[in-house]
Amino acid sequence: MKNNWLKSLLPHAIAVLALLILATLYCKPVLDGKILSQSDNVQWQAMAKESLDYKQVHGITPLWTTSMFGGMPTYQISMESPYNYGSYIPVILSLGLPKPINVLFLAAFCFYILCVVLGANPWVGFAGAVAYTYASYSPIIIVTGHDTKMLAMAYLPAVIAGLILITRKKYLLGSGVMSLFLTYLVAANHLQITYYFFLILAVIGITFAVYCIQQKEYKHLIIGTLLVALSVGLSLGSNAVSLWSTFEYSKASTRGGKSELTASSSQKNMDHGLDKDYVFQWSYGKFETFTLIAPDIYGGSSSGSLSTNSATYKQLETLGVPAEQAEKMISRWDLYWGDQSLLGTSGPVYLGAVVCLLVILGLFIIKSWHKWWLVAITVLGLFLAWGSNLQGFNYFMFDHFPLYNKFRAPSQALIIPQLSFAILVVMTLNELIKGQIPKEELLKKLKWTGLVTGGILVMLLIASFSMSYTNATGNMQNPGSDDQFHAQLLQMTQNNAGIADQLMQALREDRASLYRNDVLRSLLFVALAFGLVWFFVKGKIKAQWFTTGIILLILVDLLQVDRRYLNSDSFMDELSYSNPFQPSPADQQILQDKDPYYRVFNLTASPFQDAMTSYFHKSIGGYHAAKLQLYADLIERQISHNNLQVLNMLNAKYIIVPGEGGAPVAQLNPDALGNAWFVKAIKWVPNADAEMNELNTLHTKDTVVIDQRYQQDVKGISQFDSSATIKLIANNLNSISYTSSAAAPQFAVFSEVYYEKGWKAFIDDQPVPYCRVNYALRGMMVPAGKHTITFKFEPAVYYSGIKISLFSYFIMIALLIGGFIMNWKSKMASQMH
Repeated sequence: MKNNWLKSLLPHAIAVLALLILATLYCKPVLDGKILSQSDNVQWQAMAKESLDYKQVHGITPLWTTSMFGGMPTYQISMESPYNYGSYIPVILSLGLPKPINVLFLAAFCFYILCVVLGANPWVGFAGAVAYTYASYSPIIIVTGHDTKMLAMAYLPAVIAGLILITRKKYLLGSGVMSLFLTYLVAANHLQITYYFFLILAVIGITFAVYCIQQKEYKHLIIGTLLVALSVGLSLGSNAVSLWSTFEYSKASTRGGKSELTASSSQKNMDHGLDKDYVFQWSYGKFETFTLIAPDIYGGSSSGSLSTNSATYKQLETLGVPAEQAEKMISRWDLYWGDQSLLGTSGPVYLGAVVCLLVILGLFIIKSWHKWWLVAITVLGLFLAWGSNLQGFNYFMFDHFPLYNKFRAPSQALIIPQLSFAILVVMTLNELIKGQIPKEELLKKLKWTGLVTGGILVMLLIASFSMSYTNATGNMQNPGSDDQFHAQLLQMTQNNAGIADQLMQALREDRASLYRNDVLRSLLFVALAFGLVWFFVKGKIKAQWFTTGIILLILVDLLQVDRRYLNSDSFMDELSYSNPFQPSPADQQILQDKDPYYRVFNLTASPFQDAMTSYFHKSIGGYHAAKLQLYADLIERQISHNNLQVLNMLNAKYIIVPGEGGAPVAQLNPDALGNAWFVKAIKWVPNADAEMNELNTLHTKDTVVIDQRYQQDVKGISQFDSSATIKLIANNLNSISYTSSAAAPQFAVFSEVYYEKGWKAFIDDQPVPYCRVNYALRGMMVPAGKHTITFKFEPAVYYSGIKISLFSYFIMIALLIGGFIMNWKSKMASQMH
């Protein structure tokens, strides 16, 4: 019996090992000590540097960071519980592998679990895991540094596996598997992917309910629904510490908060969400959806690479551009011309020509009720991805679906068909290998599949002769990216319109070539896969050779395209990787300052879209999609207008400006007001608008402006004492301490960003009220005498969340262990009989 168990396990172990080898070979430079170059990850390392340094000393990430936007919670940068109870399972699942081998293997392994649940043999499971993991979007987001997105996508198939186990009456095991993997999907902290999962769950739930009602399985429906709800509850509960903190923070952030200003362009949407125009900027074009079967029909990447055989290279050569310079230019050329052009894209979503053929065949031959929810989520994913190109549907979603207006970039919804297509591939191959469909019927449906798939590609080929291969509008008030690129070419050629037009014509020729080459490429793969299926159905080849052939075709098809985006050039040695983190002479000059705490305003980069300054300094700016709304208002209305009084109150001691040749130069701001100061007068105003307007002319050293709603927090009357002092003792991120000395009560302004959900104030260890001043800072009345003033960041939801997380996680683990024991006992009992 033991030998039978091992014998059944061995093929699965071999398939998983093959997935590990594939991920390792694909990312082989990592084994040579190379590091993946990820633009967004570089930004993350910069914004998280202060928090990571703190963790090295204290063993846990701080709850507050001072490195960006004057200060903000770290919930959306780096978040953890003081108990690392949940950190071991992800390490075990990814085998402790280096990045990005770990996440590619994890995604493949989780999909393989789903394949096992679907009853696939090991090699069909391998094919499905490859189809899901190596669809082009995965390597594209890996190389751009969207780590949390890829991690959430990696866990998603295993969550579906648990859900399917519940629908198959494996109640305990299914609940344990679903809650475990959903816990880690949510913990990945990519809320948009989590939101898509719940949309998928809703579609599956509706389909399952219809199926149960048709089969009169009412008890099964009730039990399944309750267990799914329990699994979701345990998963959310296990992440309560981060979810609750994030939810509370969101109400004060640009992602979910609402500006108190009546005329704030930083937050136009009045429903506590993002601005609609901003949300739908990355909308996938309807015709562009055919990249799912032919990748580069819209040029591929916004900074793609051309060969020396390209029309652009030949044109540059004709113009006398040196070969080395021409090759460098075409290595990052504006090839993409689709609907996302103005913002740019790193590449298309390509699911594979072979995958698409098998999916279309599956739609003809799969009988399971699962087919219907797979079709439904595919359509849903496409509709969502079209964004502003399907306004009736998506604007309704934006206006009426809970939380949907918190997310941008609708093109991300194409991860849904990435999942559904891979599942359909597995189910299709299962149906073919089982051989239960009559040969004549199968051949007929295969012919229809060939006609549909071939017809799509032939249509694309014909359409290629009528395409413009440009998005130019000719209107610089509302330009396409080609208008902007043409303007750049004019600048490069010193306004030589003839040369610029010739280069644009060559670009259009190259785009046409990319389009047709990829359609022909897809036709070839479809023909090979069709022939393989045809010969298998005819009985000319055996199942194992058929499966091997399909695996090879899927592998070659996907990896050829993947390597356009994630390849050996994407890796660099550690020394080169550290280059962005080398301090400039200006940084080095500032770092000589022995003052323990001050801020820096860097004008040599886009200050509010760049986090690199935060690597070395406490920055006025930063890079984050969920900054505090009040600080966003301050940026819009004051900082972006270079209001020096506001920069002074933010303690901007140094301003980095472009010097000779554009080199950064550090300028000392002698008027920076320091960490805290006493003011001579308080100016009360009726509302936030008046408070912000007052900052236009306020002398922040002498006067503070306060909204009158905070009057109950300012008790007593200050009598300005010119000899009074207030001084910072220490800023330990989660706590800040000052000493004060004054002969009479004083009103103190603290150069710290106001965030009431967590910051508590104490004078000599006794709690005291404080209020928001100057729209974004903190202030309080300080009594006469010598005192120690302390601010402590102790958000109640964080500590309550820890307790809920611990309780939920251990219940979930008990459920999972119980499920495995019961499943094992059931198998042993069936083998005995």
